[in-house]
Amino acid sequence: MSLPVAATAAETPHTARVLSRYVAAVTALGLFAIAQAATALFSMPRPAEWLLFSVLAIGFGRLSLRLPGVPVHASMSDTFLMTSAMLFGPAPATVAMAADGFILSWRRGHTADRMLFNAANPALSVWLGAQALVAVLGHRPGPSDTLSIDTVVAPLAVMATVYFLVHSGLTATAAALERGGNPFDLWRKHFAPLGVSIAASASAALVFALLAGHLGALALAVAAPLVIVVYLGLHSRFGRLADAERHVKQVDRLYMSTIQALSSAIDAKDGVTSSHIRRVQTYSVALARALGVAGADELKAIEAAALLHDTGKLAVPEHILNKPGKLTAAEFEAMKLHVDVGADILSSIEFPYPVVPIVRAHHESWDGTGYPRGLKGDDIPIGARILSVVDCYDALTSDRPYRPAMTQEQAMAIVLERRGSMYDPRVVDTFVELLPSLGKVIEAEPTLGRAMHKLAAARVAAPASTEPTVTAAATPAPARVASQAALDSVTRLVSGAARVQDVASLVAVDLKALTPTTEFVFYVTSPGAERIVPEFATRPRPDGAPYDAIPLGERVSGWVAANRQQILNSDARLDLGPGATAGPLRYCVATPLVDDGQMVGVLAAYAESPLPAEIAHQLALVAPRLAVVIGQAAGTTRPAKARVARPELRVAASR
Repeated sequence: MSLPVAATAAETPHTARVLSRYVAAVTALGLFAIAQAATALFSMPRPAEWLLFSVLAIGFGRLSLRLPGVPVHASMSDTFLMTSAMLFGPAPATVAMAADGFILSWRRGHTADRMLFNAANPALSVWLGAQALVAVLGHRPGPSDTLSIDTVVAPLAVMATVYFLVHSGLTATAAALERGGNPFDLWRKHFAPLGVSIAASASAALVFALLAGHLGALALAVAAPLVIVVYLGLHSRFGRLADAERHVKQVDRLYMSTIQALSSAIDAKDGVTSSHIRRVQTYSVALARALGVAGADELKAIEAAALLHDTGKLAVPEHILNKPGKLTAAEFEAMKLHVDVGADILSSIEFPYPVVPIVRAHHESWDGTGYPRGLKGDDIPIGARILSVVDCYDALTSDRPYRPAMTQEQAMAIVLERRGSMYDPRVVDTFVELLPSLGKVIEAEPTLGRAMHKLAAARVAAPASTEPTVTAAATPAPARVASQAALDSVTRLVSGAARVQDVASLVAVDLKALTPTTEFVFYVTSPGAERIVPEFATRPRPDGAPYDAIPLGERVSGWVAANRQQILNSDARLDLGPGATAGPLRYCVATPLVDDGQMVGVLAAYAESPLPAEIAHQLALVAPRLAVVIGQAAGTTRPAKARVARPELRVAASR
């Protein structure tokens, strides 16, 4: 058995230091045993015979087997090494084992420290096993000893046991330090089955030793094929296990990649990118390990649930999923359905690990106020408790169509505020400790990431035309200039050559009379209908910057344009941007302008305080008439015979 070639990605700087010191210590002890054995060889009689056994041991060492599941190899030289120890004592077997381990490691291209470890570790194990043999026999064996089953079986069993436990234990510990996990669990799963092979090698060694004692060394030429038969049997068995292991890994990779692609497509509907999904998956598994979740099935369940927990959003309309501002009671009830819908959909899949309970409980709260079952405390699966914290944090720190991303500090403050009410305190505390060590998560599948980015780009693509200039009516100007501008607007309106700014400036007078402290922005749908563009504003933006063109489906006004539904008193900063945080405009009423089924634009009203529902109703009433004139002025709708008479645009102050 030899140490793996190189460290894995799971190895941390701390474990790397521990592993390095461990390897150095074992190597030093092994080199000491090799030096003791090499010194004893110079005084041993009949060198041709023990040298023959050493050559056979090294030669049969080429017949090695790789253990399925771990990067460890088992050599077939054990039979001849134990035979050599019974006939000649510890020295020849120790030196031969060191040479065998070094040659095998060198052929596999290991580094110098690994080659030394792979020579010293088995040499130390054989040396200790042979010393145990000597202790049980009561004397150092020699080629002239008369061997019998009665006198050799017990010492041989002790030697084989010591050799196996020391060698497998040292190797399992090194592998556990490198791969992560518990050394005993690794030994029990992957190394304990080798005890059968060691027992078979010890039985063959007993036969070889008895034959050599009665018939001489030439008898080995007859018995050696027994080792080859054992090797072929184990090679076939391990080969089938290796094939099964590769198949399981391939199926698992296919399973998880399919799940990831499906989840990314589902969450794209919610304005979520695949990088968010990947982060939630990676962080959830890391947090589970930090909390002591060690079961492979439970970790796999958390990994899959992190990808699929929002499957039920397929049943939720997009205008609810991406709605800016607070959902109505009816909309929230519709949103809550996604939990059971998703769990029911996933129940039709025969997962080999418990995914569905995590998905069904990921909106449950620690204090029992969550949904859909109102579970409380430890009744909520640990995977769901982990997922709820991670998903909340990453959602808050990610851009969404209806709001910009929060800072890490802002998001963590919200998570901590919900500690003990919505979230398990132990999970939150562990996540706070773990977060600084979580590095950047790389997109698992670049092709999938590119597809999701193309989908996002298609949703927000902008035409090549330049931005229209926004006219601001709130800038002070001499009365003569303002009067002349109004007269020009009326002239163009009467002559049929009106612009959007002309219509908007005249309508704005009545709108400001309706609610004087409110500012209005007239957005018009772009030629390609990918976004809405600001054409007129009653006042410049609070930060002095021009108003933004808004992609359909994003922010407040973009959502209104995409879904053709009025929004009442949403957060104005979603439209106006971060620069508006210091300004007075905090609330937004956005009304769609639709003419004959065609989206013309959006009338956005921004105010310091919430606008009454009556004002929103008045804006909704005037919107169809305003859409006709705005659409004709913008050239987005064609005049119809029924529209020869211009509609009355005046807004009544009260009903």
